[in-house]
Amino acid sequence: MSEFERFLAQLPAPDAARGRELFRPAKLERGELMVRAGDKPDRVGFIERGLFRVYQADASGTDRTLAFRAEGELVCAYSAALRRETSHVTIEALEPAELMVAPRSAYDAMVAASAGWQRLIAKLTEALYLRVEQRQTELLLADAAERYQRFLVGHGDLASRLTQRQIASYVGVTPEALSRIRRRLISINDEPAATA
Repeated sequence: MSEFERFLAQLPAPDAARGRELFRPAKLERGELMVRAGDKPDRVGFIERGLFRVYQADASGTDRTLAFRAEGELVCAYSAALRRETSHVTIEALEPAELMVAPRSAYDAMVAASAGWQRLIAKLTEALYLRVEQRQTELLLADAAERYQRFLVGHGDLASRLTQRQIASYVGVTPEALSRIRRRLISINDEPAATA
């Protein structure tokens, strides 16, 4: 069963059928943008295969990674779509990707007309809110080493698919600082346990 079919299995059969009618297969190459900052988002994607990075550039042009999205997840510029404004984020394919894609306006109409889709999207929105809140707490209260350790706990399965620069951007440090954090953590873990 495909990731998309597993996703649709959460819906009553008529609602799942509407999703099958609306979403169409699409492919993106590594480095291709699904959404560019400044553009009005016009589609919603469901990731069958691939990995995406959601990021913003600060005033100096430095990328700040906000999130990663992988197989089994919806991907779109959520806040821009909700406000019907231009996107403040860029969404980049980090790997060749296969998606199921729907036009945003048709997707919104489908959700508005379906209690099953409304319940599912409410559940996904709640999960996304909790992830965003956790991320904000990490950025405000945790030091860089703690943020890196939390990244490994929460996204350890993605670590081998990401470059050091991408992980550093997510953690909020330079790649060089991330190397120092990694070395320090390795040396702490390699120290023999103190004996009584």
